[in-house]
Amino acid sequence: MLFPESIRTLVCSDFDETYFAHDRNHAQDVKALTTYLNKERHMLFGIVSASTLDMIKGCLDEMKMEYPHFIACNSGTELYYYKDGVEIYDQAYELMMLRQGFTKMTILDVEKALAAHDIQLMVQEPFIHAPFSRNYYYRETTPQEDERRFRQIRAAAEEQRLIVNISKCNPLIGDPADCYDVDFFPASAGKDAVVRYLIGKYDIDFDETYAFGDSGNDIKMLNAVKHGYLVSNATAEAKKRHLKHADFPYNKGILSILEARSESNGY
Repeated sequence: MLFPESIRTLVCSDFDETYFAHDRNHAQDVKALTTYLNKERHMLFGIVSASTLDMIKGCLDEMKMEYPHFIACNSGTELYYYKDGVEIYDQAYELMMLRQGFTKMTILDVEKALAAHDIQLMVQEPFIHAPFSRNYYYRETTPQEDERRFRQIRAAAEEQRLIVNISKCNPLIGDPADCYDVDFFPASAGKDAVVRYLIGKYDIDFDETYAFGDSGNDIKMLNAVKHGYLVSNATAEAKKRHLKHADFPYNKGILSILEARSESNGY
């Protein structure tokens, strides 16, 4: 995508099952959204995802999709820009986390402490080398027992000044059906944090901020902007927690909201 000449509007999208449909049957919707974004020369569009950079780029390359203006990967702990075919890493964003004195050992200590209380978390191997985050699966038991353990997980994370996101897994993207995602990252990071960072970096009016997602781990990001929407294919869990929904799935849902914005603003 052509990098904007000047930036007035920020649009952030989750990747898996929001911007990228894993059933691979929405190529025309991808093309339509890309065409719209390339015409909007004041709109900064990017991916904010729990996935690794390699996972995201692998999917984009496979489907021959244009790269967005930026990718914030590993639960928003790393931020890359794409301008004139060059990948640029945002060192200033990384410094925000390093100034906290954060190390990966903090998360590993929480993992050990939870295991001592018989809360077994299964490491998600694709994320094992992420520098500022760590992703696990938790296998569900009963609703009452799960909620009790989730309280312990959240308390252990808070004690170590970590953020933990717990959300139901989505089998459509290859997750096990009977598990929850449990993602740990520094208190200064996360999907919502990278959105706030970009708003400040580019001095964007809050009224011109948009975000799109499909699952529970997107809710904080949706609440960090003025216009946060779940696409229509979002999980039932997410729809219970966030009431603003697009009328269409995936890229078509994103485009429908942005086109409505353009019409209401007379663009």
